[in-house]
Amino acid sequence: MSSTEFTTISEALSEFERAFRPLHDNYWFALRAAVLIAIRFFRCEMCGNCCRFSPLVFSEDEAWRIAEFLGKRVEELPLRRVEYCVCGRVIIYYKAPRPCPFLSGNRCAVYEVRGSQCRAFPFEFLMYSLVPAYCPAIPKALRKAAEFISQNFDVLRRAVRVMEDDLKRLATDFDFKEAMRRCAYEPLVRKLFTIISRLREKTQACATPTGQ
Repeated sequence: MSSTEFTTISEALSEFERAFRPLHDNYWFALRAAVLIAIRFFRCEMCGNCCRFSPLVFSEDEAWRIAEFLGKRVEELPLRRVEYCVCGRVIIYYKAPRPCPFLSGNRCAVYEVRGSQCRAFPFEFLMYSLVPAYCPAIPKALRKAAEFISQNFDVLRRAVRVMEDDLKRLATDFDFKEAMRRCAYEPLVRKLFTIISRLREKTQACATPTGQ
């Protein structure tokens, strides 16, 4: 990465954090709400860098779907099977080398059945205050999100309060988080912007003078 690219990312991130941090006393609630806004403005540039540089992991179900899509057995996939035990339960997942073996040019050869980690990129990183510097679309999305937050700050503070339960569940409810990852957090993005729209309408209605 060049020094210019690093400066661009750093400046965009600083601008983004200055905008979202006052949205809520809880840093993580403010961050996650701001990321939902950034998702609305994110536009993938089809560079393929996420497939080249991200440490990719597939669940057992995802690996089976990929194998079926390619007409192969799971054992034939260029993935490494890993097992670990959680509370007496054996969890199986599959790790991909880098770059991802399913990357063809700059396109995904298994896009229709790609895993949750792929679908949630780069949003899952951002949810944990991590920025994949190899994604050129992130600084643009963060700057647009920061501008939107600044222009709609008061209504957004109220919207984040309404969204508190959902924002908390992203950290405490594994099944909920996984469901959101699979659909790139879109249900939460739609919910947040619906709340914003309703709060705006309510504010405008209250500001409209009544007839004499």
